[in-house]
This record gives sequence, structure tokens and C-alpha cells, in this order.
Amino acid sequence: MTRRLGPSRQWAVLAHRWAGLVMAGFLLLASLTGSALAFRDELDAWLAPELRLVTAMGLDTKARATSLDPFALRARAEQALPPGARLDGVQLRSEPGHTVMLRATGPGLGYDEVYVNPHTGHIQGTRHSEANGMAPAQLMPFLFKLHHSLALPGLWGTLLLGLVSLVWTIDCFVGAWLTWPRARPALPRWGSAWRVKWRAGWQRANHDLHRAGGLWLWAVLLMFAWSSVMFNLRDPVYQPVMGVAFKFDDSWSSVPARATPAMHPGLDWHAAHQAARQVMQTMATRHGFTIDHEERLLLNRHKGVYIYMVQSSLDLRRTIGNTAVMIDADTGAWRGQWLPTGGPTGNTVSNWLGALHMGHVGGLPWRIAVALSGLLVCGLSVTGVLVWWVKRRARRHRPQGLKRPRPSTPPGPASRGTS
Repeated sequence: MTRRLGPSRQWAVLAHRWAGLVMAGFLLLASLTGSALAFRDELDAWLAPELRLVTAMGLDTKARATSLDPFALRARAEQALPPGARLDGVQLRSEPGHTVMLRATGPGLGYDEVYVNPHTGHIQGTRHSEANGMAPAQLMPFLFKLHHSLALPGLWGTLLLGLVSLVWTIDCFVGAWLTWPRARPALPRWGSAWRVKWRAGWQRANHDLHRAGGLWLWAVLLMFAWSSVMFNLRDPVYQPVMGVAFKFDDSWSSVPARATPAMHPGLDWHAAHQAARQVMQTMATRHGFTIDHEERLLLNRHKGVYIYMVQSSLDLRRTIGNTAVMIDADTGAWRGQWLPTGGPTGNTVSNWLGALHMGHVGGLPWRIAVALSGLLVCGLSVTGVLVWWVKRRARRHRPQGLKRPRPSTPPGPASRGTS
């Protein structure tokens, strides 16, 4: 006698099947672009050396060994821009052999990134980070837009991928539950779900690859899925859910926009730098961390704040300083802070999720693992579609009136790609 699936399991199978089919195309794109973005800086320097690497032509040995003062560098580069254009940042630390990238704003500018030679202040090139294109210098920014928002205008792409990531997160748990055997004892039987029967024909091997691959990669898949929700749906979904178990410091995002932008703040760049250093030192004493080196000083004119970032003992990312403080652009008073670790647990967990997602921890081995995860997820998405196609073809060719046999193994877990 054929044993049928229970109603709850039937609904779970249908939900897993259709969620996977809807997500497959989106996550194939996201996982492939994510694999490339694990090596974003290296690929960008290779594709656009005229922007990213210092041109040493006309520089003697002494000039190549020294760099301009960061504030003088910003001022000299800004003078070379069209009238009305501004550079709202100072890069306080530069990487040897690489240009300094500064953000540009202003009416009529056809770019928002300016690449400056740190030895001379000469602008080597410009780029619009939001432009779509497949030219070598534009490829990596375009891949990032595809990965984060499908390169769609406004918030539509971000919202759409955020919803896909939310469905993917839920599907991870649904798929894992579907691998749990219905027969008893369940735990000893569950071991077969982790194995692939390579000699049982390609259809069975494909099914087993989908199921076992999803189980072996389950924790990684869930991390990528939920961190994608964090990036794309932080306020409406991620923080309310995580706030049930963790506390957050929201001072970083709670500063409102001014009625009018701060075009002429009370503190100039040097004064803001000194004020921010004092506030950061006070914060370091209070929270017990040490400052390794300075990273950058930015001006947000819409909120009227300077943002000062350093590399500290709290940072997870050893190449990117992520300890930050915000000060009032007129008074230098503290307005907000961001502690990578050592603060509220919610912020620490979020920072770990972001660093893992972007390959900013674990050095080269983890970056390779992130890139490989994207490729493996592509394979898992393809096997999931093949499982559906095989079963659909079997149903269409089944003789009328023939009962549907009970499947020999339950469907596999969620096996989707990186975001």
C-alpha cells in the first residue's frame, strides 16, 4: 500500500519547490557576481590599472618614496575639479603603489570617484560608480550593482533581492526539515541524506547532489541568506527580528538630515580632524581599545557631521578600518559611533555577518572559500531545477489513473546562492 505524505509535508514540498524555482535565476546571478567580488580590488586593479595603480612617469626615486599630506592632497585635487565640485573626504592612509580614491560631488559632474596620485596630487582618472557598462574600468562597479540591486534604478532592485533573500532564509529551514526521515529511528537513517549514490543513474545522482550538497553547505547558505537580508532589508526585517535576542546601538543611523546641507560647516578639515581624534581617544579609553592607525575623514553635508574612521583592536577586518565616530560639523560634539566588536551584541553579530559575507575575515583562504561557495551554489541551483524538470516530465508521461508512487527519498534542503 502506498504511504502518502502528510498535509504539512506536502505543503512544505510545494513551498520548497516553487521557492527554489522563483529564486533560481536571481541567485544564479547573485552567486556568480559574488564569486567575482570576493576578489574585487585585485580584479579592479587588473582591469583598470590607469585608475588604481600609481603612474610613476616623471617621478624620481625620492618622489616615489614620499606622499603629500592627506589634507594638501585633497585640496590640490579639488582645485583641479570644475567650479562647484567638491571632494568630501580625506584619505588618511594610502596603500603603497596605489592611488587614493576620493568621492566627488557637484552639479553636472559625470563621475563620483576621483583617483589621485598620492605623490603629486595629480588626478589620474575618474569614474562613475553607478554607471552601467562592461568596459574594463566599469566592470567591477557594474558587477557590484548587479549583485546588490540587479543594477535597477532606485530601491526596486534592492527591495526585490531583499525579498528573495528573506524567502531563501526561510527555505533553508524548510529544505533541511524535508531531509529528516519519516521512518523511525530517524537519526540513523538521516545519514543517507548526506551521501550521493553515484552509480544509481544520473537522475538519482543529481537528486542526491542537490540534497546532500545543501546539507553540507547549510550553515554557509544560511549565513549568506540572512546577511543578504541585513544588507537589503535591515530596518524593516533584519533589525526587528534580531532585536528580539540582541541589543543594538543605533546612534550611527539615528542622526537626522538637516533642513539644508552644511555647505560651510563651522569646522574646517583640520579642525574637524583634531576634534574627531579627541572624541575617538575618549571613546577608546571608555571601551578599552587601542587605535592602530587612521583611515579616513568624511563630511556628510546632508546630516552635518564629520565621520572619522580608524583601524583599532576591535576591528575584524585587518585591511579595512571600521571603528568610527561621528561629530557635529559645527561644534565637534559626539553624534554617533560604530564599534565593530566590544559594543552591543547585535552590532557585533551584524559586523561578523557582513565581514564573512564580503570575505573580509580569514584572509585569502576564506576569500577563496567565498568564491567557491558561489560556484557551488550555482551547481546546487541547477540541480534543483533539474530535479523539478525530471519529476515534471515523469508526471506528464505517467499513464492516466496510475497512482503516484511514494518517493524513495524526501526532497533536498534549500540550496541557493550567495547574495
